[in-house]
Amino acid sequence: MAYDEQEDTQGYEGQGDATQAVAQADPEAQDAHKDMLSEALGHLGGQGVDVPGLLGQAGVGTTDPSQMSHGDLVSTTLALARSHPEVMQMVASRFPAAQGLLGSVLGGGAAAGAEGQAAGGGMLGGLLGRFGL
Repeated sequence: MAYDEQEDTQGYEGQGDATQAVAQADPEAQDAHKDMLSEALGHLGGQGVDVPGLLGQAGVGTTDPSQMSHGDLVSTTLALARSHPEVMQMVASRFPAAQGLLGSVLGGGAAAGAEGQAAGGGMLGGLLGRFGL
């Protein structure tokens, strides 16, 4: 399956570590992260955003998170955090099981994610700030 692939992705210094974090996350966290991305992509598509174009620029060949490799999940998360942080913040607050993994992908680490599960959007805002977004 596509999820078992560990790609060495490009983008920012910690992207390889983030890909490893996704690969090693428990299935519940992975599924929550995929659901979060799916909702964010659906929301953006409903607003007229060219989702395939956005993901294509990030090097991702599918718009379906359930079909993405670990590296594609990281690239998609980073692309959305960079281009539409307000949507990521809004959507992330509804997926507490994805918070630890989201923290790992955006550079906050699992501890920041675990502490921020209830805060959701506030935790993401802090991570986006640390990520320079």
